[in-house]
Amino acid sequence: MSKEETNGWSQHKMLVVHRLEAIEHDLESIEKRLGRMEKQMAVQASNARVVAGAIGAIAGLVPVIVTIALTKWL
Repeated sequence: MSKEETNGWSQHKMLVVHRLEAIEHDLESIEKRLGRMEKQMAVQASNARVVAGAIGAIAGLVPVIVTIALTKWL
């Protein structure tokens, strides 16, 4: 008998390899989900920038309209 057979490694070797493959599969799944989440966050950040720009434009336009209206009527 070899030393590998006497310490039980040959019996548990397949179980360890199986678990490592399962962990690798789980890790790939997590990486895919993380990639999708990163894409969603990028889209949300872009949308937030567009909305902030639109709100800023409207906020800047209000005083201009008020000023024009006041100068015409006064």
